[in-house]
Amino acid sequence: MGTMESSPGFRRGWGRQTSLFQFRRPAFWAYAVVVAGTGVFAVGAQSAFRQISPSGWALSWFLLALYALPVFLAVYFLDLYEREPLSLVLGAVVWGAVAATTLAGIGNQGWGLVVARIGTPEFAARWTAALTAPFVEETLKAIGLVLLVLIATDEWDDVMDGFVYGAVCGLGFAVVEDVFYFIAVFGGSPGGVLAGFYVRVVSSGLYGHVLYTALSGMGLAYFVSRADEVPLRRRVLIAGGLFLAAVAGHFLWDSPWLDLFPSRVESLRDWLLIPVAAAVKGVPLLALAVVGVTLARRRERGWLEGALRSEVERGTLSAMELGLLLDPAARRRSRRDVRARAGGGAARLVKRLQKEQVNLAMIRTRVETHDDPDLERQRQYCRSLRDALMAIPGAVPWAGRTQVG
Repeated sequence: MGTMESSPGFRRGWGRQTSLFQFRRPAFWAYAVVVAGTGVFAVGAQSAFRQISPSGWALSWFLLALYALPVFLAVYFLDLYEREPLSLVLGAVVWGAVAATTLAGIGNQGWGLVVARIGTPEFAARWTAALTAPFVEETLKAIGLVLLVLIATDEWDDVMDGFVYGAVCGLGFAVVEDVFYFIAVFGGSPGGVLAGFYVRVVSSGLYGHVLYTALSGMGLAYFVSRADEVPLRRRVLIAGGLFLAAVAGHFLWDSPWLDLFPSRVESLRDWLLIPVAAAVKGVPLLALAVVGVTLARRRERGWLEGALRSEVERGTLSAMELGLLLDPAARRRSRRDVRARAGGGAARLVKRLQKEQVNLAMIRTRVETHDDPDLERQRQYCRSLRDALMAIPGAVPWAGRTQVG
């Protein structure tokens, strides 16, 4: 076998799917024991909230489901080329919702007592949340992400993966924490729950735990995935810097600094001021995350193009098809166009072909020779799908003909 010419770079885990349930890994059992142990307390807490206000508790979960499901799907589908294994993604949600929230309640209470003892009552009232929650909660959520790395290291093959796992872990934490606030802080009545939903989700949902833990996850993924490319010192600095950015953003949110939130909500102006106040504290960190995601997507696009450029020369796919794969919007338009001209079956075949062409790129980036048997089988499969597509009247103009070599 010959070595690859113009290799796009070897990526051990790209395209592989690893389950959460790795029974031979100690990290899985550590994860399972912590989640099971804290789960008992989490269920008890929800039972207590339900007893305090059955209607408020039910409304809380209903509203939060309306928020959480679209956010989960948006994050999950943000990675355009490789969906993370659903069991691992749900494992991240469960860690955030069960283990991290339960342990954070204990940790925050303990450190809150320390702050109360070393400061005045006024200082404690203003600063306890900022001096406890950011450090305790971000550390606990990050521990869960580390366990997921140890369970399925190959799934952390780029920064985008870390964003996905971190964001959904933060989402799980945010949902359970919001239920606590709706019942314990906003009173638990339907009106109180609606007010809490407006303040904590509608006005502030972009800037909270989803964002913090996403940054931590990106840093961890950078540390893991760039081991063969970047010196250890730089990887530690970037991973640590992103974790500290998450802590700093959380600290700013809980601190009295830049606090434009109204002390009492008595008028329409006060209600309108809340999202403005939230944006002042949250937008800078959101901008950092957007930049990180943009760079990560650009890097994955570069991998895809590098992996498939030589396949165009071989005739496995056409230059038009490669262009569509690199442009998600154009990819969706191509399927709609084929559906309009050749029917739903042809559109589904186009979708399958595009997925398998992406899989071809993934295989190419993790094998070391251009004639690897797995690579040859995938090439032949893609060719067979293209031939089937071209046999459908109306689909040929989209597919583009290339000489198969």
